[in-house]
Amino acid sequence: MSSDAIPSDDSLDPAVDAGSSAAGEDRGTLRDVANSLGISSAVALRALRGSDEIKPQMARRVRETAERLRFPLEELSAETEHRGVVAVLVNTMRNTWISDLVRAIRIELAATGRTAVVVPTRRRIPEHPVAADTDAIEDLVHLGVDGFLMVSDLADMDHVLESTAGRPFVGIGCSKSFTGRFDTVRIDDEVGQGLLVDHLVGLGHREIAHVGGVGAAVARERADAFRAAMARHGLGELARVEPGDFTEQVGQTAGSMLLRGSQVPTAVTCANDVTAVGVLSAARDAGHSVPEELAVAGYGNTSLASSGVSQLTSVDPNSDRLGALAAQFLVERVSGHEGTTRDVAVAPSIVVRRSTSAGPRPESTRRKRVSVD
Repeated sequence: MSSDAIPSDDSLDPAVDAGSSAAGEDRGTLRDVANSLGISSAVALRALRGSDEIKPQMARRVRETAERLRFPLEELSAETEHRGVVAVLVNTMRNTWISDLVRAIRIELAATGRTAVVVPTRRRIPEHPVAADTDAIEDLVHLGVDGFLMVSDLADMDHVLESTAGRPFVGIGCSKSFTGRFDTVRIDDEVGQGLLVDHLVGLGHREIAHVGGVGAAVARERADAFRAAMARHGLGELARVEPGDFTEQVGQTAGSMLLRGSQVPTAVTCANDVTAVGVLSAARDAGHSVPEELAVAGYGNTSLASSGVSQLTSVDPNSDRLGALAAQFLVERVSGHEGTTRDVAVAPSIVVRRSTSAGPRPESTRRKRVSVD
């Protein structure tokens, strides 16, 4: 995570939602163990497996730390043991957030001799604009994967779950509407959108819009969280949501609509970083400078946000924690855990960059919309 990330709330454990009633969600991950000792995850894993190349003193420190953080030592496999493959189901391969998650998933799965394969499950057919490729999921079952991790929301969830033939299934970064159907490790979007609105209001912005709410249940939840955050500041009547999904093209269209309106906002939050890049393009095309005339913020803290061109303020969802916890939950299910379904909302943080480094201009110097009849 970037060094300029601002914690969401000192009263919250950033590793887990304090309100979760699930048992075992406070277990440490392999990355937690490694970070506590200032070593790599690979070194920590070799130490826990008793590798001869790790000095006994270091091995003892790693094991003591693992026990203190409640890392599930019982799930460790031997160095040469390979117990299977986990399928990571995604809607698209174009979202760079997925690569952050997969890296964390693979590190955690390595402790049990497993690996992960990423499988796109989105197909287009005439009858349905977007449908899940259940044939691909059934093929994975026939190939003998240990279980499935779902990134964000997939279409046709009833058919997706049916296609998994009862194999362990865990959702990552998905809608909270799935809580109770299977284990979920999701982003606390109420906290995330609250951080963005708090930051922008702190700079003096009041006319703040949100681009999103379309394409998935989690998008609607982020739009609702934006409205709630605005209402908390007494700005509920000014909260405007311009419909948009998670794509750059729709983000650019939505941004253009906002900038053509009679009430042009001074700041915009977006459903993800890709959408925010589209809004940045719309601002450029309309001649609005960022951040002097329009502040823009994304969600996900992907490589797009940190690029020299965008320098985009964004919410960091703590992908390492999301991926590691989800992998742990899946391994536990594969190993026979039959407890009630678990739901953990991981608290994100905000990374402030140039795109929101200025407050709104005084009313007298703002651009006015010019109507041409």
